[in-house]
Amino acid sequence: MTSQTENAAFSRDEMIMCSKCGKSNPPNRAGCLYCGAPLDVPEDLRGSVKLNLRKLENWENGFNVVIVGRADTADLASAAQYLKLDNELFGRMVEAKGPFPLARLELERDAAAAAERLSAFGFTTKLVRDVDLKIGKPNTRLRSVEFSGDRVVFTSFNTSEQRSLSSGEVALIVIGTIVESRKESVEKGRKDKRKVLAESATTSDDLVIDIYPGDSSRGWRVTTKGFDFSTLGSEKRLLAAQNIQLLLEKLKAFAPAAKTVDEYARLMALLTEVWDIERGIDFQGLRRTGMLRSGFASVARTSNLEQFSKYSRLQQKLL
Repeated sequence: MTSQTENAAFSRDEMIMCSKCGKSNPPNRAGCLYCGAPLDVPEDLRGSVKLNLRKLENWENGFNVVIVGRADTADLASAAQYLKLDNELFGRMVEAKGPFPLARLELERDAAAAAERLSAFGFTTKLVRDVDLKIGKPNTRLRSVEFSGDRVVFTSFNTSEQRSLSSGEVALIVIGTIVESRKESVEKGRKDKRKVLAESATTSDDLVIDIYPGDSSRGWRVTTKGFDFSTLGSEKRLLAAQNIQLLLEKLKAFAPAAKTVDEYARLMALLTEVWDIERGIDFQGLRRTGMLRSGFASVARTSNLEQFSKYSRLQQKLL
């Protein structure tokens, strides 16, 4: 049996030499198979270059290909095949009313190539870097919102710093739900044979409102925890969940020209195809659960906080 080291679909003349390591590569690759260096692919072959669709970890910095529009004649099936997505799933992604990430790629050149190919299929896209979406400086958490005529005053939760805006200065309102879960367990035994001694689980979901002015990428965030709803006056209810809905209606009435994005809850599951939610396990050592019973405790956590924050910032960036 003879060994084969090159792709039989391409002749020796078609292979591309890597300028870094000197090895031959098929012309349908953007990076070298051996060292990962960028390849100088001829312009007439760039449309056939395969994307490196490795799913990035949340901590990695990548480049997002974001859909912002499409032609009536857009070729959904070909675009879905190119991105290796199910046709139905891709169709739901492109139906999003605002900017939506279709792919998250490791290298900028790959993202640019993907945008160019999707353009040929009839889609308008933008490239957005993860570093522009990650919340190094999160939206300012608010303690209170006060309405006074044609002005609104935001008071920071941590510093009590105030900012006054007119109704026309409020450009965007993004609504979402933060879902967090914790599962605590105490187990004993070996890896292949464990016994659960104790287990408990909690889940919370809270409505959040992000508010952005027209002159800054950093906005403000209203959550139910620690917020003073006295601005609602006689309309104030007993439950915080009811009060934040009432506050949202007041904000929308105050700034009718502001764009309101209320699709996150519907799109959250779709977003996990590109931006996964945060998951983690904290090991807490040996814990006693009863008379002569002890085991190793752990807490499994999930949260979509960062996913929503990136989605919210994306809506502002491409407003």
